[in-house]
Amino acid sequence: MPRFYLHVCNGSGFTEDCEGHEFDDAEGARNGAIKGIRDLMSEELRKGEINIASYIEIEDETRQLIRIVPFTEAVEVKSDPCPPARTRRGAASAP
Repeated sequence: MPRFYLHVCNGSGFTEDCEGHEFDDAEGARNGAIKGIRDLMSEELRKGEINIASYIEIEDETRQLIRIVPFTEAVEVKSDPCPPARTRRGAASAP
């Protein structure tokens, strides 16, 4: 199984993946990077911050850069407002 290296570049600096991870292919490595990004973002969120300019570099087993996965690719940011409580409960609207 091929080995891929997932290097993290975020507000803390550059963290090199020296050991690598085994994935079936490059798409599997991307999915692994997405999972890693979500884990990192959840840690950042608990601290009250998220650096969306961060990314993971994926290198193949020959140490060639094959893809950069930005943190923004790992989540869908929405800003749809919640309906007012009155509407959610089925009550009539205020006059």
